[in-house]
Amino acid sequence: MSKTKKQDIGDWGEHVATQFLEEHGYEIIDRNFEVREGEIDIIAWHEKPYFGKTLCFVEVKTRSGEEGSAERATGVEKIGRMKQAAIAYCLRHTINREDTAIQFEQVSIYGSPKGLKDIRQYEIPL
Repeated sequence: MSKTKKQDIGDWGEHVATQFLEEHGYEIIDRNFEVREGEIDIIAWHEKPYFGKTLCFVEVKTRSGEEGSAERATGVEKIGRMKQAAIAYCLRHTINREDTAIQFEQVSIYGSPKGLKDIRQYEIPL
């Protein structure tokens, strides 16, 4: 089954976000982790100034035109599903959540395969 234009742009955005994170010292360990409870686009380790080695669960939002702010697209419901998927990931990979620094982040990609306009990254407050 062929992908829609929106899916193609989303795949491109995830690729761009992965490259961006790697350029900023992230070690990508998984992509598109999906369980019944939710889905996480990118999972990576990153050395944070205050917490040291941190397991980062990253949501990627791509906007190709004027369809609104990518930052506002991750609401409370999506964050809840991300948290459930993160728990499932840690359980599946025997990661002790009590001893591991964990952070939720978003990378917003603005543009399309025809041209990248902007990349924004921020921590999702819980």
